[in-house]
Amino acid sequence: MPLLFAMMFASQLATTIFLPGLPGIASDLQTTLSAAQMLLPAYLGSFAIAQLVAGALSDAFGRRHVIIGGLGLFSLASLAAALAPDIEMLLAARAIQASGACATMVVARAIIRDTAQGAAAARAMSALAIAMAVGPSAAPLIGGQLVTWFDWRATFYFTALISTITTFAVLHYLEETLPTDQRRAARLGEQVVTYLRLFGNPVFVGYSLTVAFASGAMQAFLVASPIILIVQMGMPPAIYGFCVMLMPIIYMIGSFLAGRLTLWIPIDRIVLIGAFASAGGGLLQLGFGLGLGDITPAHVLVAFAISNLGTGLVLACCYSQALNTVSPSYAGAASALSGFIHMGWAFAITFTVASVAHESTLPFGIAQMTTTGLSLTAALILVFVFKRRTHTGA
Repeated sequence: MPLLFAMMFASQLATTIFLPGLPGIASDLQTTLSAAQMLLPAYLGSFAIAQLVAGALSDAFGRRHVIIGGLGLFSLASLAAALAPDIEMLLAARAIQASGACATMVVARAIIRDTAQGAAAARAMSALAIAMAVGPSAAPLIGGQLVTWFDWRATFYFTALISTITTFAVLHYLEETLPTDQRRAARLGEQVVTYLRLFGNPVFVGYSLTVAFASGAMQAFLVASPIILIVQMGMPPAIYGFCVMLMPIIYMIGSFLAGRLTLWIPIDRIVLIGAFASAGGGLLQLGFGLGLGDITPAHVLVAFAISNLGTGLVLACCYSQALNTVSPSYAGAASALSGFIHMGWAFAITFTVASVAHESTLPFGIAQMTTTGLSLTAALILVFVFKRRTHTGA
């Protein structure tokens, strides 16, 4: 588990560490702020698509080889991003960086499916969810200090260093968890059929959509917050990094609570509680955006924190439940497809938010309310329609 934690930290660190340097990137590379904002959706879009390949490869060749290859690619792309002479090269490097980083997330979830089931899997997934939050939590703070003392390129050099250290740790300590006799040939036709069958499983899709929509609030926040807090409200990059660091900590608390609550409360009930909390924060953010009082950074952060607490409750439970619908030999494909749905929506919402002019907090409020409302809708349909049909044999 510590090694899985380190892998997830490295991949998630790269997602947001550059955000405090976003204005500097636009200035240094002589591009617009909107173009620089596309660094996040470029990462997420590539992450989403590459997961489908990484998951299939891990089912065919084992978990260890895919993680090592992904981390190696991740390290090289991070270095290329640090050396990028223009925005086009930086965007390309970010896409390749995500293609390598995605292997850590997809395969880590598959490893948990290989080794645990039921509530035990949910608790293990909650620990992994905390690891997913530590990177984004530390990244803006680290990035803010690196940008303050050096410049935005230092954030990518730092990512290259962390990913290289993680690669050496994996080479020495990670053991294979998928036996050779449970592996499946990586044939394109068979993989397409596998993904289509998974798409035909409403319970699997329901859990995947619930977590994807809930997590969309975080992606919208990451795109909008530098503009709202730094540009509109005049917050210094170092202070911004500290404030943004607090948000994933709220998510971590939710993930920790989810792991503990599985000992006493049915997992689906935890999912519903988290979905309602997430939508409640979205509704509050929308109200602030519509002008209910003078908006300060505290208003924006508190409303988002409520949604993020709900996301922490939802994520681990949904991923463990989704993967429990398939056998271990298909865990890589299931993890990849669930991750594709997750990151595919993350790409869609970040691209949309980055394309909108942020003259107030209203566009962010609309985005947060939309994605959290969809999460609650998916959870209600899942629990009260599809799961009930499954239990009654309908």
